[in-house]
Amino acid sequence: MKIHPLMAAAAIAFWGWQTGHGIVAIPVAMTIYASFHVPVRWPLTTATLRRIADFCMVLALLLGGYFYVAYGNPRAIILFFQWLPVLLLPVALAHAYGTAERVELSVLFWSLRRRPPAIPATFDPWFPWYGLWIVAASTANARDEWFYLGVIALVAWPLVRIRPWSYRVGTWGVAFSIAAGLGYGLQIGLNTAQVWLESAVPDWISAAGSRTDPYRASTDIGHIGRLKESDEIVLRVTTAGGTAPPARLHRASYNVYFDAAWIARGADFRRIDGGPKGRWPLESAPAPAARATIHDYSARPNPVLSLPAGTTIIENLDAINVQQNPLGAVQIAREPGYFSYVAAYAGDGAFESPPTAEDLRLPAKEHDAFVALAATLGLSADAPATTVARVESHFADGYQYSTFRQHPLFTASPMVDFLLRSKSGHCEYFATATTLLLRAGGVPARYATGFAATEKSAWEDAYIVRQRHAHAWVRAYVNGTWIEVDTTPPSWLAIEAEDSGMWTTFQDRWSWLRFRASRAVANRDERQLLGGALMVVLPFAGWLGWRLYRSRRTIKSAAPGPLATSRQTTGADSEFYLVERQLHARGRGRQPHDTAQDWLARLRADAQVDTSSLADIVDLHTRYRFDPIGLTDAERARLRQAADDWLARHQ
Repeated sequence: MKIHPLMAAAAIAFWGWQTGHGIVAIPVAMTIYASFHVPVRWPLTTATLRRIADFCMVLALLLGGYFYVAYGNPRAIILFFQWLPVLLLPVALAHAYGTAERVELSVLFWSLRRRPPAIPATFDPWFPWYGLWIVAASTANARDEWFYLGVIALVAWPLVRIRPWSYRVGTWGVAFSIAAGLGYGLQIGLNTAQVWLESAVPDWISAAGSRTDPYRASTDIGHIGRLKESDEIVLRVTTAGGTAPPARLHRASYNVYFDAAWIARGADFRRIDGGPKGRWPLESAPAPAARATIHDYSARPNPVLSLPAGTTIIENLDAINVQQNPLGAVQIAREPGYFSYVAAYAGDGAFESPPTAEDLRLPAKEHDAFVALAATLGLSADAPATTVARVESHFADGYQYSTFRQHPLFTASPMVDFLLRSKSGHCEYFATATTLLLRAGGVPARYATGFAATEKSAWEDAYIVRQRHAHAWVRAYVNGTWIEVDTTPPSWLAIEAEDSGMWTTFQDRWSWLRFRASRAVANRDERQLLGGALMVVLPFAGWLGWRLYRSRRTIKSAAPGPLATSRQTTGADSEFYLVERQLHARGRGRQPHDTAQDWLARLRADAQVDTSSLADIVDLHTRYRFDPIGLTDAERARLRQAADDWLARHQ
């Protein structure tokens, strides 16, 4: 079956509609549609098509590298497949305006060039390319009914054309409608399952430190064995004059502890009204005392920001919207990739909602142990500031940082084992124990997560934050202000860095190169990207056009089905075309998009046409034209004789 001209144009238009690149889709669709009607063709050889395909491959590698640098994975992969049919456009145009209906697979696959088969494998590119446009349109992730209806229409179009004539239209339509309905229900079910999976087991699918869930923090408390975070750089922080940034960058706080997990209860987000030039005021507070520029990267959309305590304003932030919850987490809506912002902060306390009953609640498993220790330390009778000082002093005496944990003796609660026996653990142990002990002493406290920003890069003028710098600490409510309390021994930074080596140095250099490249292409939209790509493509297109103009060939359309007759050398002398011309002169010719079988099926319904011997002629002609084995001499003579007999009867 040949593709209908409007089918190809419709698939391209659908891609432009879904991706928002109509300015690209419209001229491409018009050019492809015109190829079915313009009588100019070029006899492009397989060697020429290979060179064009190689050029497309180089262009794809360059654009893929750009996407990786500018957006990172997985956004780079999505964009690459979104633009893939455009990258292959030179090959598609060469086929559309060439003389060959089929193309050798070696044009696209290098392995077939190195070891060519005895009989070259060929294919018709139209339908693979048609499907590629539909797949590329789906990368826009338009989750609405219109997208699905468009896909159904584009899939149904070729299926209708190849529907066996023995099948009734109504029966076929009912079967297709059932399949489409089941497909729609299946994709809704898969989406629902994905949403449930992400909410139920976020630790399976998210990076431990680089992605933050503002509603739930699943800790490694109770984990047996050694924990080791990556040396990958996730943030860069610069300040005016090279001064040190704040020691901690906060992402989210939580107020309920249960079974080794912290939950943010009653922490609904509210939208922040933005100002000009990416300015987002968070708090109505005095003028900030300092500013820090934070360069971030998110592999997923809608990241949570890393902010110093006391941040009042976010500046130079390119985001669709910004929202903040009562526990101090700030989440933005934007696509994955690199981005940066300026945090203006006062540094005199965190801005969070006033304490509630949740900020004094102790979990049942740990309740008795923490209340008893608080009584031993005499915390309940102290002022909040004194209580905080006593808790800090307690954890500074006899407790040590460790990334290795043995099986606890107090199996009922790893936290109780840490508090009373092992006195050894990572920051999540210290932050959780401090939060619960402060609560037992009557001081409202919350569990806070984020990063430590203490490592100055020798390679660049910035402080770098690695994955292993992910940190947990406490925010305590003292004298009307949320202050930060960190009881994790300072040695934790050195312990986490112990296994770093030459590979870390290599990673740092690569990270720096990617960061610099991303900054170089920052603030450029995809229209500018298209302009840059055209600057690369146009010189090659001009050279190719000049070469093609010199070798142009105009097709004479005296015979019916001009494109079908002239695009293929093998079988061009078939007597079938004489029969076709005779019927064309009688007003019953074959349309350019008809196969011989489709045409024959339509003629059988015409009482004025003798189709008694046409089936044999069409069958022999089809084998002569498309079967690599071809016809035997006897079969070739039979085709000639059958056509001559039919013509003699209808002169």
